Formats: sequence, C-alpha cells, structure tokens
Amino acid sequence: MSLSILDPPSDQNQRFCYRITGVGEDISTYIDLSHWVLAICPEITREQITNISVTINDTPQEITDENVVLFIPPDTDPTTGCSGLKFDFALSKVLGEPDSVGLFCFELTTRYPVGGVNVCLKGGSISVGTKMICGPVCPEVCETTTSQLINICLPVTIEPFACLGRTRTVCCGSAVIGDVPCSGQPNGSCTFTVSQLLCVEVPITFGANTIPGNTYVRCGAPTPGTCECPPEDD
Repeated sequence: MSLSILDPPSDQNQRFCYRITGVGEDISTYIDLSHWVLAICPEITREQITNISVTINDTPQEITDENVVLFIPPDTDPTTGCSGLKFDFALSKVLGEPDSVGLFCFELTTRYPVGGVNVCLKGGSISVGTKMICGPVCPEVCETTTSQLINICLPVTIEPFACLGRTRTVCCGSAVIGDVPCSGQPNGSCTFTVSQLLCVEVPITFGANTIPGNTYVRCGAPTPGTCECPPEDD
C-alpha cells in the first residue's frame, strides 16, 4: 500500500513519500549517498511543508532546520546547485547495510498537481541532477491583460481667506492741545478696502485600483491527450 496521498480529500494534507535504497557493493565503483534535493514547485513555501519524517532502516531521525532545508530560486544547494527540498541524510551504498534504506516523507497543506520533478543526488565529490521522479509541480496558468477607459471627475472648491496682521499707528506731527471743538462723526469708524489678485494651484493625482471579482468557470468534458483550443468564432 502506497504511503503517499497524492489526491487527498479537502480536509487532508497532500503527502509524498520516497524510499531510497543502496543497491551497490563495497567497492570503489559505488559511492555512499551524502544528501539529495527534490526540485519541488518553487512557489511552495516552507510554511506549506509539514509533518516531515525521515526513517533510516526503521529508525526515525530527528528533523532540524539544518538537515531539511528548502531552497527557493534563486537560492540553491551549494554542492549540487539545485533548488528544492534538501534532505541531508547519508545512506550506505551497500545493499543490506544497517543504513542503506531511507524513507523520506512530507506533507503539503496546499494541494499541488503531480508531475515529473528533478532530483539531485550528491555522493563524495560527484553530484547528479538529471533524475526525474513524481512530485509536486506548479499549476499551469494562462495569463491575459485587459484594459478599460474610465473618465474621472473630481469637484474642487476653493475658499479664499485673508488674515489681518497686527495694526501699526504712526503719529503725523505733534498733538494739538486747545479748546478747538472736535469735528467728524461721534463714535465713528473708518472703512477702506484692500484687494489682491490670487492664483491658486491645486495639485490633483488621478489613478485607479483594481478589485477582482469572483471567478466563473464552465467545465467541459475531459478528453485524453494534450490541450487543444476550440476554433475561434468568425
């Protein structure tokens, strides 16, 4: 029975398990495995990866941030030059040795399509990065660009204002002291006007934000083979 759960129900994580077995002999032709990197979809974040487990010949191994590392492009594993999920656990090359079989499992909180992913293997001074196995790949999307003309109108009201400064009184000549009666309006006041031409600059920035709505889908009948687009209407 497979330990992987590639098509889980909505309330369950997607699970990937890989069993690696040394099948060589104790001669120089074969090399012990130092570590390996699974090139999962680069959109997968470390927060989406959970329940990581590694078992070497039925012995559970402690998982740390040093022996299981996620390299997201452009970051790569220094020794293999590969991006992806690195498992830094050594396995013996000799079939039947106590550390010759490893079971590596992890779960994804977000379901991804399953397809061929690259595997990078490192042993001694040799690294191999051309192996392909099944793993989580990025979903394929079709991108398009649309535009719309919009006319924006903004009412602006300008309210003028004037601030009076501090008054200044200047005496013209000396005060006259005598019995000459005062002339003019009793308890009166003097009124005059001051006008000023103003030019008011109003900076305005126009823009628009996009708010996506719901996605509507019409499902067609599934067909075998690759995608074929229907003919366009005349």
